[in-house]
Amino acid sequence: MSFEPKEFIKISKELSVGETEAHFRSLINRAYYGVFGYIKKQLPINAFDASVHQEVIAALKRSTKINEKKAGSRLETLFKRRKDADYKYDIEIHKNTCHYIISDAEEIIKLFDTKDIEK
Repeated sequence: MSFEPKEFIKISKELSVGETEAHFRSLINRAYYGVFGYIKKQLPINAFDASVHQEVIAALKRSTKINEKKAGSRLETLFKRRKDADYKYDIEIHKNTCHYIISDAEEIIKLFDTKDIEK
């Protein structure tokens, strides 16, 4: 059975009803991994170490397709937010950020999936 990484975005929506910072941080993590995994599955990248995140982002930003470039830039921002949520315990994550994160994750996938002309 194959797993569809976009399912993580559904989990992030379930976490959005939570009221704790642990919910918010977990939501950001799952939203990021939903997008990252979905895109990675479709790219010819076989790395599985920590550099794979940068490889996926770089591949998108190198693309000749405008929407893939945009998706790469937005995924890079979401990656930074995910790292902050996962590792920077001194910063506070607010609930109002969560709906934006979920929306952004869904928009990045739409950008990636949109067939546009090459630049």
